[in-house]
Amino acid sequence: MTDALVIIMLCAFWLLFLGRAAMLTARGVRVFVLAKGNTVSEKLLEIILVPALPLWTAQTASAALGRPLIPAPPFWNAAAPGWVGLALCAAGLTLFAAALVSFGSAWRVGIDESGGRLVTSGAFAISRNPIFLFMDVYFFGTFLVYPNLFFMLFFISAVFVIHRQILNEEKSLLARFGPAYEEYRRKVRRYL
Repeated sequence: MTDALVIIMLCAFWLLFLGRAAMLTARGVRVFVLAKGNTVSEKLLEIILVPALPLWTAQTASAALGRPLIPAPPFWNAAAPGWVGLALCAAGLTLFAAALVSFGSAWRVGIDESGGRLVTSGAFAISRNPIFLFMDVYFFGTFLVYPNLFFMLFFISAVFVIHRQILNEEKSLLARFGPAYEEYRRKVRRYL
């Protein structure tokens, strides 16, 4: 049962991500603004996390189907952590959907210095980084479902790279929105 739910949630993630990207692209919005970074942490996001996401997806799907691409023995065989992991994945997906709605047409993958508006309502009234928070929660949940070295290392790497990206985005937002962003930063936490 958990494996079927993993597949359903994995499909839901990609439908949300690609569906929103397609909707915005159809409206003329340039959603993917990667490959513009010149700092080490921006390169880390582009070099490590972006290509690793398809590998993580393939490993997750293949593990759910009982034939992992990269075999790794589990750290434990208890069912309870897997159910907790599924609950975290579901909560993360809910947060992701709420963040996409809150973002409206301002959503981008990467740092877009070309304008836009500062989003502070909806999911962004709770967390300054609800999509990155979703990713951390979702990757941790997946690790609890499939507690092995691959998913543990992916989760740890993703948290590190995502945090570096958040720091870069904060610098960009402060430069673009100045006092308005500083006020928002005082009111709303980086994660929760």
